[in-house]
This record gives sequence, structure tokens and C-alpha cells, in this order.
Amino acid sequence: MPINLNLQPQANIGKIAHRWSFREFSPRERSTAWWVVAGIIGAAMVTYAIVTANFLFALIVLMVAIIFVTESRRQPKRLDCLITGSGAAVGKKFWRWSELDSFWIAYRPPEITNLYLVPKNPLDPRVRIPLERMNPLTVRQYLTQYLTEDLSREDEPTSEALSRLLKLQ
Repeated sequence: MPINLNLQPQANIGKIAHRWSFREFSPRERSTAWWVVAGIIGAAMVTYAIVTANFLFALIVLMVAIIFVTESRRQPKRLDCLITGSGAAVGKKFWRWSELDSFWIAYRPPEITNLYLVPKNPLDPRVRIPLERMNPLTVRQYLTQYLTEDLSREDEPTSEALSRLLKLQ
């Protein structure tokens, strides 16, 4: 479980080896056609839910649509990434090396330049850190001192590629 640096600002995170900042997410430009297609699909799902008397599904589709529209208007925050001798901090979360299992770097510029950290706990989500202008080789060289590199992975996860392709994230 990562340490919340908001709750424990005195946490000793060690000497900083690498530091950079990145946007929380990359804002996606969605055309009018994209919004029309998404609206048609949403309306079809709500219609199907009403016809089959599955009102809970209709409510869930409407809630997802409201959340999606609200989130699409939000501007991304800048987050700091700190790689230290004790672990990695992203924003206000800090993972000690003992909590992480492995890492891999997906580097296909200009679209994909991400570092992925995999926690030991299978219930914790993987951590995606955009490298932006950082040199992936220096980050990789430092991380191999503490974590094993998952050489079987060289690209972004399929879920993220699909989400990027459909402009959902």
C-alpha cells in the first residue's frame, strides 16, 4: 500500500535521483462526429435497457455519460515524479521498493513514453508514469538496481492502447 504523503508529509523518501513533472493525462481532442457517435451508442444502450426493463443498467449508462462529459472538461494537473533510493513518488503517493515487483518502459515516441511500475500486491493497480522529456535509459539504469525489468513487455497494455485509440482517456 503506497504511503499518502498528504497524510505523512514527514515521511522519509530518501535522496532524489531523478525528478520530473508530467501532466496527469493527455487531453484528447474529440470531434463533433465522435460526440455524435458516442451519444447514439449511449442512447441505444439506454433504449435497450428500458425495453428490457433493466432500469439499473439505464441508470448506470446515464451516470457514466455524465461523469464522462464532466471529466472531459477538466484540465490536467501537473504531477511530480521522484525516483529515490527508497522508492518512487508520484504526486502525493509513495511506493517503497519493497512494495514493487517489477517495471517496464514502453518507449515509442512521440505518442508512447511511459514507465510502468508493477506492485507486488496483485490487487493494486499498475502505476503509469509518463516519461515526457526524461531519458528512458538513465531511468532504466537506475531502476534496475532495485527492481527487475519485465523484458517480456515492451509496449503499453492493450487496455491503454484501446483507450487511446477510442479517445476515451
